[in-house]
Amino acid sequence: MILIYSKDVDDFVNDVIDCLDQDFIRIGESDKVTIDGMNFSNESSSYILKTPYLENIELEEIKSVWFNGGCINSGESDYEDKCYEVLNDAFVLQKPVKKIGRRIADFETNRLDIMLEAKVQGLKIPHTLITGSKEKLKNFYNVYTHKNGIISKRILDTLYYQDEEFLYNFNVTFQITSEILDKTPNEFTISFFQERIIADFEIRVIYIDGCFYSIAIHNFDNSIDIRTKFIEMDNLRMIPFKLPADIEEKLEKVFKNFNLNYGSVDLMYCNDEYYFLEINPTGQISFVNNACNYYIENKFADILKNGK
Repeated sequence: MILIYSKDVDDFVNDVIDCLDQDFIRIGESDKVTIDGMNFSNESSSYILKTPYLENIELEEIKSVWFNGGCINSGESDYEDKCYEVLNDAFVLQKPVKKIGRRIADFETNRLDIMLEAKVQGLKIPHTLITGSKEKLKNFYNVYTHKNGIISKRILDTLYYQDEEFLYNFNVTFQITSEILDKTPNEFTISFFQERIIADFEIRVIYIDGCFYSIAIHNFDNSIDIRTKFIEMDNLRMIPFKLPADIEEKLEKVFKNFNLNYGSVDLMYCNDEYYFLEINPTGQISFVNNACNYYIENKFADILKNGK
């Protein structure tokens, strides 16, 4: 049996499942799961789950695991959710089977940590400021105001702001303008700022168990965040791309140093230089895979089925 943790909506997971000819269980991030029983002795062990659509799922039989977002939860209290997480992890994480990716709880997306490791490996990074001081931000802004300006992005991708009416997602990167700076208080929550790199083209890289699949994205209107363009695909041209061997070697060292065998990388190519931006441990694969006809779902299915 193959165990897949996934985001609730992910076309690539569906594509991989279509290539499987073995039993699998998919646990989405909002699925309610019940631990029906865990029974361990010196002679044998058994771990049985059930979901609203499956019963008697014997996880002792799993041969491989794919972590692509999602988690196990009881759908009840926070306490019971935590109990489920601890009990499930004690079983699944120690089980000697092939695992692709890592739980988000084990790998908190930390842009600074990853970026500094990329720098250690010899990759170029944009000039970065992390501060909660308007004075320091203003000085940084003044350095780049006559160049391409500066941008801001979140430090963590897993946190949101919520008030009495709405849940706010600040995941989109945006440019700091003079108007924003004027409205900024003297002290604010610590935030992440970078010089803006206007790329000749952007590169999205998919990394799976030592293999790289890359796409060059030509953004003809220089949008700050190209993710906002993926629905209409306006002013975008996407073509397969082969990274230089030395860049792939440096990226692989970053992945290995974080004990990651799966994820996506954002790069920018500007004036004959490759700039490292970030790693996403549950990166979006479908648009890269479909635009370039890489058929990555076949490779993924083979890894899950064969356990190697």
